[in-house]
Amino acid sequence: MGSVTYRNGIAILQLIVFPFILVASIFIWRRTGLKVGSRIWRYPFTLSLLRIAGSICSLLTISNKSQRIYIAEAVCELIGIAPLLLTYIGVLRQIDIDEDIPPRSSRLITLITFIGLILGIAGVSTADDGNYKNGLTKGAMGIFLAVFVIYVLMAGWLWIRIYGMKRFQKKLYLAIALSLPFVLVRLVYSAIGDYTEISRFQLFGDNTVYLCMSVLEEIVAMVITMVLGTSAVLESDFVRLGSAQQSSEPKNEVV
Repeated sequence: MGSVTYRNGIAILQLIVFPFILVASIFIWRRTGLKVGSRIWRYPFTLSLLRIAGSICSLLTISNKSQRIYIAEAVCELIGIAPLLLTYIGVLRQIDIDEDIPPRSSRLITLITFIGLILGIAGVSTADDGNYKNGLTKGAMGIFLAVFVIYVLMAGWLWIRIYGMKRFQKKLYLAIALSLPFVLVRLVYSAIGDYTEISRFQLFGDNTVYLCMSVLEEIVAMVITMVLGTSAVLESDFVRLGSAQQSSEPKNEVV
């Protein structure tokens, strides 16, 4: 039986916080409609499951040093960026009740992010001797960085296009604005780890850097989003996406 390490303590922190984020995402999902909401709020739900699973794997290493457990922990850690980014792409979609951004564009960004996710999983799964930095994982990180830039441009475009925002839209925009710096730092941390040889930024490198630039960044960003997201869907002027589209011109929406 091994001892509890600094890394295990970080896992315990995630096990405490992410179940609350998971519950909040389910609540918002239900309020926005199970079918339409699934295109948006399933992503923080998925991120929470990944972080909980990764934390459990970390704690299992206390008594079991199996390489498979370390690989499972690495997979949960590295692919979590995809649902993190898709959460904010989804929030933009929730704001954009009049479809100023063509739905096809949002679906294309989602597809590109999933391609990055697949590359990331393949890169981690085929890694040798715990070296998770290879062409596939670097390619996945490049896709995630590009998606983030597109997301920021989309958010700016939507801000210009929407006039007389409803209260719920303002709260969701505030969630985006407040979370953006934390998501950026999270991506910078992973990018440095993937594209440089600085040991402190590697997957199992310096635990303090990992805590401050990855774990806490995700937690703060998601807590902000869940709190403001919950408040937004409880607003009296909240509009479900399906309701907004039905009240305007007829459109054939493709999932």
